[in-house]
Amino acid sequence: MKRKMIRNLSLALIALVGVFSLVFSFEGRTNAASLTSNPDQDLKVDTVDGIKYAPGKHKKIVGMVVEATDQGEKVHGFSTPEKYEAYHQKVTEQLSSQSIGIMARPTYLYEHTSGHGYGRSLIAYPGTQVTSLSTAWDNRISAVSVAPGSWIRLYQNRYYGGRYLTLVSYPNKYFTTNLTSWGMSGTTSWNDQVSSYRVR
Repeated sequence: MKRKMIRNLSLALIALVGVFSLVFSFEGRTNAASLTSNPDQDLKVDTVDGIKYAPGKHKKIVGMVVEATDQGEKVHGFSTPEKYEAYHQKVTEQLSSQSIGIMARPTYLYEHTSGHGYGRSLIAYPGTQVTSLSTAWDNRISAVSVAPGSWIRLYQNRYYGGRYLTLVSYPNKYFTTNLTSWGMSGTTSWNDQVSSYRVR
């Protein structure tokens, strides 16, 4: 009698796990599909050129900076390379002044997203500049973990060409993010799109 009850409980537990797995896998597919159905919503942009983001008004975003803050991530878009560079310079100066005395730690670039266990990784210390990823890594990066007090700029093409995305971490902790979370253009995310990068 006791064995039969344990067996029935085990079967019920297995069925329950199966239902949860089905629900969560369906939910994951729904979220993944939303990136292609409404890219403006998935960009998660807070401001463009310092003005609150409005999808109807801000059609052209050439560069984005994602800053990790205590309140979460702030995403700043820029309509021209000059505005992007000016903001980037300001952030670099702030990080330099805040990072005094902090030992350089590596930034990690991962083959897979967090949901897939990250997989293999590349390690990049501040000052690393890669003009062209090897064939094994070109368009294969899916997640990044930016070292405290550092930033990484990812480029769509080799030799720092095409669109670019800067991820900024502050001195107190690593900023880890999946590139599937960040839209590049149209229906494309930054997942598997990186061909060159710079770390500071």
